Amino acid sequence: MRFPRVLDAISKVRRAPGRVRWETEYAILKASLAGRRAKHISAMIRVKDEEEFLYPVVKSIGAHVDEIVIVDNLSSDRTPAIITALRREYPGKVIAHEYPYRLLRRGSENRELAGRPEARSSPHLSATYYNWCLRRCRGPFVLKWDGDMIATDRFEKALREWCASTKLVMRFKGANVHPDRQHLVAARSSDLEALASGMAVPFLPTWIASMSYAAAEPRLFPKRFARYRMGRWTEGLKSPCLHARGGPESWHEVSEPCFLHLKFCKRAPYSDYSPDVERVVSSNVALGPALTPEWQRTLRRWGLGPRGSDPQT
Repeated sequence: MRFPRVLDAISKVRRAPGRVRWETEYAILKASLAGRRAKHISAMIRVKDEEEFLYPVVKSIGAHVDEIVIVDNLSSDRTPAIITALRREYPGKVIAHEYPYRLLRRGSENRELAGRPEARSSPHLSATYYNWCLRRCRGPFVLKWDGDMIATDRFEKALREWCASTKLVMRFKGANVHPDRQHLVAARSSDLEALASGMAVPFLPTWIASMSYAAAEPRLFPKRFARYRMGRWTEGLKSPCLHARGGPESWHEVSEPCFLHLKFCKRAPYSDYSPDVERVVSSNVALGPALTPEWQRTLRRWGLGPRGSDPQT
């Protein structure tokens, strides 16, 4: 398809109704990516006060992606200095940006503003922030990563499998590490309805009823036609690979956790939650099963084992 025809097709797609739009976008997307020999990946990492783990987080994926886009959102700790050090270590690969707007927290804060039609493109909403970050990624594929996620050996294997395939999306989950860094977290209560009953917006993601694993989601996807929109909890990815009828055929599903999520190991693990969500989640944290030997080795490799232990390579 010649370039002017592609532009004309895209213009028509944007005016089409929902289902027709998804199907047409998906067809264009598959055709545009079909002949690529390499899947160049931009890792997109949005950060705020992530000095505790940001350096090993980036190191854990640095060899597996083509570009690392780090967007700092008003950090007040050493995060900017760590980003500077990473840019020196990965010249031309680590790209840094700053997002200068205060973000509303997940839960009732986000929901209250997102419910107003005139405010849906507000720079204070997480969906607006994610779309801003997405536009800064230059690769045709985007890996959504966080400043508290350490890649496991399974991630490296899954990424090789995905790169060697014709799949367009990789969907995977992570394991939530307990603050003692020897166990996973677990849930005190699995009654999601009861947990959400006292909240301003009576809704919680299902992972809070089990706590041990971060929800599986499409974290590696084509940039073209991807966008984020606000949901009941926080932002959600919209892509023809997710919504077109044939989209699921392009997914590479990974059942084992591909990252160790260190959110609950932070000094302030709930800083991005509205007060009602923080109250529910923090009160539901319990001690879960022991980390597998592989996960223990992964943490030690980056100097993140149980406090007092020595880093091992």
